[in-house]
Amino acid sequence: MAPRAAATHAGPVTVPADRVPAVSVNAFLVELHVEHRAPLLRFTRRLLPGDPHRAEDVVQECMFRAWRNSETLLATKGFAARPWLFTVARNLIVDLARRDKARPVVFGDDDFDLLPGDTDFADEVIERCLVDETLAKLTPLQRQALEQVYRLDSTRQCAAAAVGVPVGTMKSRVHKATIAMTEALAGRGVTAAGW
Repeated sequence: MAPRAAATHAGPVTVPADRVPAVSVNAFLVELHVEHRAPLLRFTRRLLPGDPHRAEDVVQECMFRAWRNSETLLATKGFAARPWLFTVARNLIVDLARRDKARPVVFGDDDFDLLPGDTDFADEVIERCLVDETLAKLTPLQRQALEQVYRLDSTRQCAAAAVGVPVGTMKSRVHKATIAMTEALAGRGVTAAGW
């Protein structure tokens, strides 16, 4: 792996870890692909005999994860790419095997009485559609606040940082949006438990 140093007329300058240039990331990914793709593919094919397409998918997912974590990986002293890639590949294959062993519960037409509770799935779908329609009627700032906090499951502090506003502003937006949603949905017969 190439060192992260920018050559200038005054000599090499070390790039801070939090400011890895895109060129370094691209070179890193090209190097990973050229040096490690073929051995990684052989490794995944041995672990997934008879399924070359899935082995290729695992290799692509490993490269994607390397790209997604490239800044962290480049900033890690003594980072060894091949062991990292092989560990990621092995973990992905283990997860695939576990998922394949899990069997979904299959219900016949007569088995819906056996489901826990007395939930009517059609009503649940309708309520979710109403929630989506009501979200669309909020202001863009209110919708953004709710999506950051509830859909992305961020804290108000993280949501504020992501949007670039003070924490108090984010708290206020979430509070006002929650009130607006509750009132609008109550007018349509949906309680807070439904959304």
